[in-house]
Amino acid sequence: MKKLLKILSMLVIISAAAFMIQLYFNKTHPKIQIELKDNALSCGLKYSGLKDSVDFTKDEKDNYYIAYKNRIQIIESNGKSYDILKDSNLDIYSIDYFKNNLYYSSGDKIYCYNINQGRNIVLIKDIPNYGDYKDSLLRVNEDYIYISIGAATNSAVVGEDNKWIKNNFYAHDITPEDITLRGINFGKYKRGAFQSYNTKSLKGQIVPQHFPGNASIIIYNLKNGSSETFAWGIRNIEGMDFTSKSGLICDVGGMENRGSRPVIGDTDYIYEIKKGMWYGWPDYSGGDPVTSPKFKSVKGSPLQFILDNHPSTNPPAPLYQHKTVGTMGALAVDVNGDLKSRDCIFFYDKSDNMIYSFRGAGSPLAEIKFKGNSKISSMKVYNKSLLTLDGRDGYLYSIKRGKINVNPSMDKNIYLYSLLAAILGIILILKSQNS
Repeated sequence: MKKLLKILSMLVIISAAAFMIQLYFNKTHPKIQIELKDNALSCGLKYSGLKDSVDFTKDEKDNYYIAYKNRIQIIESNGKSYDILKDSNLDIYSIDYFKNNLYYSSGDKIYCYNINQGRNIVLIKDIPNYGDYKDSLLRVNEDYIYISIGAATNSAVVGEDNKWIKNNFYAHDITPEDITLRGINFGKYKRGAFQSYNTKSLKGQIVPQHFPGNASIIIYNLKNGSSETFAWGIRNIEGMDFTSKSGLICDVGGMENRGSRPVIGDTDYIYEIKKGMWYGWPDYSGGDPVTSPKFKSVKGSPLQFILDNHPSTNPPAPLYQHKTVGTMGALAVDVNGDLKSRDCIFFYDKSDNMIYSFRGAGSPLAEIKFKGNSKISSMKVYNKSLLTLDGRDGYLYSIKRGKINVNPSMDKNIYLYSLLAAILGIILILKSQNS
């Protein structure tokens, strides 16, 4: 009877040991929930434990900087990790590194944090980030910071869909250039474009320019501190990167079927944004006028222009027109062709949790499918890898061409230690039987 109890005790110990080993490895080496559509690519987990992160960047020494809502964390190349900046008043959305400085957007401001000095200063303030698209993306290229400013509304008219009017009743879209209105008003309360809530517009009304303005990209000169509008008429930018020739590539959200001036039939787009150009919002989208058969209002009738004397009757066409509206997210350009072809564009679609590649012509290719509750908040190409940040689950993935270690020796180690525990248990049992 005593021998039987010893054997049962040993079996319980073995089972508990195997369970603890597996639990430990599942925690320290989480299983990657990714399906790669291209067999030439492979995926590894670079960092975990980054839950609720919003963006990331790196420096020349391979130190990574992870941005959260109100703090910035450094992960040094030796693995040491700690916060270098923390402020409960911040609302960080985007971050980039350049020459020992971290540049980041938070609320209506752009900041510069000097890493050596630990000094944090405001570069730009009073950005009109209060509406539907209130988060500014920023990227640094050739001594300039490129900063996106989204539209306050869906299609330039404040309505019931704009919940922010409860806290900012008189807010509306601000134009970065002078515009003239046609005096078209919408709905029961005759709401006008570029006017505050329930305010009419007049035919021939001139709305003066203001810097910075909504639905635009501005640039900040790091050498002399000056800033200016780079391009405008761009509804909202969800991803931003540069080509090998410093061309600015952005994915732009189309107008939606909501609000006082709903638009049916629009989609998202990828553009190369060029300096000084007007890209059509709110009277054109994807290079097409809203009066074209492509677009309709809720009643099925054609839409009307709200601007008079357009800056152009032929705004630039996009590089790519997506299949849906309001679903395109993070974007990155493979400048050197390390994963695909040179200047291949990778973009994330929130609707199917997929990363696609687009080579400038033809249809995009599905490349990476994320499973579970993943939500990609940022993508960048560093060191021949497409680094992909899943801020919801807290993982930074590294996707490369060729084979890399997907889950560092996780499965093999589980089996090895479980086997060793079983052998040890059997030895102990046999000894107990012989004693």
